[in-house]
Amino acid sequence: NTFFVHSTGKKFMQEVTHRFTVRQPRPNVTADWIASMKAKQEEFPVKIPQYPPKTYTKTNPETGEDMTVTKTKMSTQFVVNMMNELLCENNTIDDCIFTTGVGIHQMVAAQLITWTRPRQMLSSGSLGTMGVSLGYAIGAKLANGQKIVISVDGDGSFNMTFTELKTVAEEKIPVKLLILNNDSQMMVEYWQRLFHDGRYLAVHNSQNPDYCKLADAFGIKNLYCDCTEDLKETMQKFLFDDPDEPVLFHVRVERTPCLPLVAPGKALDNMILEDEDFEVDLSAAPS
Repeated sequence: NTFFVHSTGKKFMQEVTHRFTVRQPRPNVTADWIASMKAKQEEFPVKIPQYPPKTYTKTNPETGEDMTVTKTKMSTQFVVNMMNELLCENNTIDDCIFTTGVGIHQMVAAQLITWTRPRQMLSSGSLGTMGVSLGYAIGAKLANGQKIVISVDGDGSFNMTFTELKTVAEEKIPVKLLILNNDSQMMVEYWQRLFHDGRYLAVHNSQNPDYCKLADAFGIKNLYCDCTEDLKETMQKFLFDDPDEPVLFHVRVERTPCLPLVAPGKALDNMILEDEDFEVDLSAAPS
């Protein structure tokens, strides 16, 4: 609502100050919405893209003999959901602060992490500042030393500020850095596909560094995973094995969009629910 207030500045500020200092009981105006939200989450759960396993033959480096290996690719949603499940199972979710960069990983974190405390997610919302996750994590850990601080980041965002690994290493700041690497700016790529007629520009990160070697260069412990079969065990090590030192976890994921998505100029109840091609109003998309 919009109100017109006819008052002197002094009288207005005195009244506002009085209202703030005299605390009134506040009704629980969110209870109905939370109940409605939970019902909708049951009816319309966030979809987690999954892939069929693939079997191939490789040479055993120890014996020189051929061996059969089965690997299953992963989506960003699958990895974040696994992290969330392990934290909830170990009753540590309440003790966590999560930071994000900007991109698909940011949206997926918001969707799939179980939020249990105020200000538990530090993220650049409308401003969309890529690269902030590492800096946010450093600040959050320094201000909340007793908390588990986990940076959920994508390769595109992490590339912007990974020089701050030097700060993490020098000051021995025990943050946990999850790098979800799909070699792309996936959110931008998906928008360019849908709303710019597939005219892709600056969305593929073909020259990403080896993030584990990068961490090694700074003396930071690191882990790597590229398949479903190894994820749970490696994620447990990442989350729980080294509470007093920084750890970087490099995870290879596929390029998957984050849905639902609202197209430019459309109403909130007119969402894109499936990853498919359809007619859109190209003139409504931002340049």
